[in-house]
Amino acid sequence: MAAARPAPGPRRQQKAERELEDLQLVVKARNGDSTAMDHLIRRYTGFVRLKASSYFLAGGDSEDLIQEGLIGLYKAVRDFSPEKSSFRSFAELCVTRQIITAIKSATRFKHAPLNTYVSFSHTPAGQESEGDCTLGDALPGPSVD
Repeated sequence: MAAARPAPGPRRQQKAERELEDLQLVVKARNGDSTAMDHLIRRYTGFVRLKASSYFLAGGDSEDLIQEGLIGLYKAVRDFSPEKSSFRSFAELCVTRQIITAIKSATRFKHAPLNTYVSFSHTPAGQESEGDCTLGDALPGPSVD
């Protein structure tokens, strides 16, 4: 004879209730309920901060990574499918991937020419002033009208 299964413990029951509440909040947030989205953000902000603290962004600070993590949380709300996993595990995946993508993008130096340009409309000293010659005036060659 099979032994009766013990009733789920209070911790397991709390987890199931939390998953159900997350699912309800996700559905409401997708339908345009901003208070549901705010509630999800408040609920998962500590989680996002914890994830972001594990990473380093060259040229940025921890708030930049937290912001990227919150973008990942938004994407998790947008793309969540309850048939595949719990919202918490899906959100963790989305937050982590968004943070890693931001770090990879920052270290690619794709926009380095734009970020380190030299302006022709400023003086060689780097400041605009009336009457001083500009870098364009100081370069050798024919003048351009």
